[in-house]
Amino acid sequence: MKTLKIPARYYRVYTDPNTPCNEKNFHFIEKTLPIPAEQAALVLVDVWSTHYIDSWLNRATQITQQKIVPLIEAARNTGVTVIHAPSPRVVESHHPENMPPKQESSSAQPQEWPPSNFRGLYRPNEFGRNKEPRLDEAHTRYVTELKISNLSKPLPDEPIIATGEQLHQTLSERKILHVFYAGFATNWCVINRDYGLISTCQKGYNVILLRDATTGVEFHDSVDQLTATEIAIREIETKYAWSTTTDDFIVASKDT
Repeated sequence: MKTLKIPARYYRVYTDPNTPCNEKNFHFIEKTLPIPAEQAALVLVDVWSTHYIDSWLNRATQITQQKIVPLIEAARNTGVTVIHAPSPRVVESHHPENMPPKQESSSAQPQEWPPSNFRGLYRPNEFGRNKEPRLDEAHTRYVTELKISNLSKPLPDEPIIATGEQLHQTLSERKILHVFYAGFATNWCVINRDYGLISTCQKGYNVILLRDATTGVEFHDSVDQLTATEIAIREIETKYAWSTTTDDFIVASKDT
C-alpha cells in the first residue's frame, strides 16, 4: 500500500497550561500525516467552466490551471480516488446517469410557517432584498454554459456525485477515510455544500484542504488582499480540517 507523507497544519486556539490563554498566543500546529493512497480521495468541488463574477472566474481559472491540474495528475498517478462534485445542476444537465434516484414523496407535513409568500431573501415586502437585475442573466448563463471545466474533465472510471449522501456512499464503498478538498468557492460551496468540507468532517472523516487550490468570493474591500479567502481557510484550519499545499501533495506522491 502506497503511503503519502503529507506535511499538514491546523490552527490551535488553545494554549499550554502555563501560557496565558490569549489570542496572541494561538498558533499553527504542524505534523506529517501518513495517508494510505488507497484510503484517500480528492474531492473537486464546483470546478466550473463559467461564473457570473468575472474577476473571480479569472482567479479560479488561473488556480485550476496552475494548481488543480497538476494536483489531479498526482492523485491519479498515486492511486488516490478523484471524485468530481460539480453541483446537482451540472450533474443533472451533463452527467444525468450519475444523479441519485428520485426520492419518493415525503410523508412529512408541508411547512406552514412562515407563510410561503413571506419566505426567501427576495421576499415581496419591506423585509426583502432589492431584486437583482442580473439574477436572470446569471441563471441563463448557468443553464447554457455551466459544466465541469475542460481543464478537469473526469476520466471514465472517476465518480461524479451530486449530493453529500452520494459522496458518503462512495467513500464508504471504497473504504476511504482521508478526504482532500480542492475547488471553489472556499467560503461558499467548499464549506457549505452537503458534499462540502464541513459535512464530511462531521461524518467523521479525516479532512485535508489544499489551501492553495481554492479561492473565495471576495468583497470590494478585501479583493486586493484576498482577505475573505484567508479567513475562510483559517476557519477551516481551526474547526474542521488540516490543510496542506499542492506542492507538498505532489512531492509526497513522488516519494511513495
